[in-house]
Amino acid sequence: MLSLHELAALMRVRETGEPIRVLDDDLLALRHYRLVETVDDGSPACTLRLTGLGETVLKRLGVPRE
Repeated sequence: MLSLHELAALMRVRETGEPIRVLDDDLLALRHYRLVETVDDGSPACTLRLTGLGETVLKRLGVPRE
């Protein structure tokens, strides 16, 4: 089960798509659960994107895309 902080982080990854400078505990947990993955674009910051499972979780929770 995701915590509220992890759910907010999952939504933030989906909506921003911007490079993330710090991988906090919530984002690391999402990677562990395979809800997000890192994208290697050659920059010092990492970019995260949702996996299919991450999209499915948000869809089943009824979280709309903005």
